Amino acid sequence: MWTGLILAGGASRRMGRDKALLRLGGATLLERAVALVREAGGEPLVVAPARPGHDPAGIRRVDEGASGRAAGPLVALRHGLDACGTEIAVALACDLPLVPASLLRHLAAGAGGEHQAVVPRSGGVLQVLAAAYAAACREAIDRHLRSGGRSVHGFLEEVRVRYLEGEELEAFGGPGIFLNVNTPEDLARAEAILAARGAAGGAPPEAGGDGP
Repeated sequence: MWTGLILAGGASRRMGRDKALLRLGGATLLERAVALVREAGGEPLVVAPARPGHDPAGIRRVDEGASGRAAGPLVALRHGLDACGTEIAVALACDLPLVPASLLRHLAAGAGGEHQAVVPRSGGVLQVLAAAYAAACREAIDRHLRSGGRSVHGFLEEVRVRYLEGEELEAFGGPGIFLNVNTPEDLARAEAILAARGAAGGAPPEAGGDGP
């Protein structure tokens, strides 16, 4: 068993409203992330401050830490690794709604043992918020935080990483799977991509009845 750490505590400054509660394809981004983790075979754990009335029912949640929304993704990842209770966790930012469940499953299968992290690299960009991490990463994260580091990329130099790229990554879809929904324009692009997938016979993940 592995845990899907759904990182949903961003400030959403460019969007102007809480991104996790935006609706895409009939579900909120938070609901979509929960559904994707479940489809991939993981146990969802939402890492974010509480959203009374909006948190999916029956889902475990842990706060990002004492700093709340200002904590940042690295602190959120660290708290998630502590709280998840499994050896392997796959981080998934809720504003990456086009990442396929098959990729999450593949990332989880590759982490642990020889590799403490499995990170996709698309177009030269590391997708650290759609990546797998073993519990052993916690010590490296702690050292990085004590040194003043706040970037998720920063601690990767201290752990054994397998980078998923090239043809292996292409098998899960092109660079578009990492579309980050930061602005209304990004949301419109994601809607268009989902519509095109639907026309081609694809289907978005079901919310599974876990909505508010």
